[in-house]
Amino acid sequence: MALLSIFRRVLAVFLSVYLGTVVFITAFAALQPMWEPATPEADLIVVLGGGMSADGRLHRSTTVRVDRGVALHQAGAAPKILFTGGALVEGAPAAGHQMAKRAMDMGIDAASIVIETRAHSTLQNALFSRADWQQAAHIVLVTEGFHLPRSWASFKAFGAKKITLIHARKFRGDSITGGVKMVLRESLAYWFNATRYLIWQVAGLSAMDDQRRDKLLH
Repeated sequence: MALLSIFRRVLAVFLSVYLGTVVFITAFAALQPMWEPATPEADLIVVLGGGMSADGRLHRSTTVRVDRGVALHQAGAAPKILFTGGALVEGAPAAGHQMAKRAMDMGIDAASIVIETRAHSTLQNALFSRADWQQAAHIVLVTEGFHLPRSWASFKAFGAKKITLIHARKFRGDSITGGVKMVLRESLAYWFNATRYLIWQVAGLSAMDDQRRDKLLH
């Protein structure tokens, strides 16, 4: 009975934290545009990759991010724009390359573009592009609204200084059901990422090589 009581309490805490996260992410995505600057002034725009097909075709979840990042760059928000995202399968085009190609098709000069092509998660977006953004005093982070809190936490965890958050769109999905599913998934992913980051930090105290350690964030 004692074990059952403990289990119930742990489950109650988990559900409370999870539901609180769902409410927070939903409210943040809905309200964040109210205080978002129209044209921030920063050193670098960072656009995170989203969905992509195995053949390299960018899904709308990614193209809306690219388009918002391009619009910010063209408005003078920052002199450089970084696209980060790996390939879905080995040998396929990386999201970073495909995003950059779309940006150049929209008129962005190749000299203004920085590309990262290994990341398969938000944490890896931050880690693998760190060499490109760590010297920036101020970065603009572009992704979908419901994904902004986890993205902010990921880049802060790896040492980003000042971050301005810009939403490409508030929620994902062409229906209410689709949007709800993504928020529910994102609420789990937020804490899953926090756990993986802690494991990654602990692994740094061991003899594990960097390549194997970084796969913990996949």
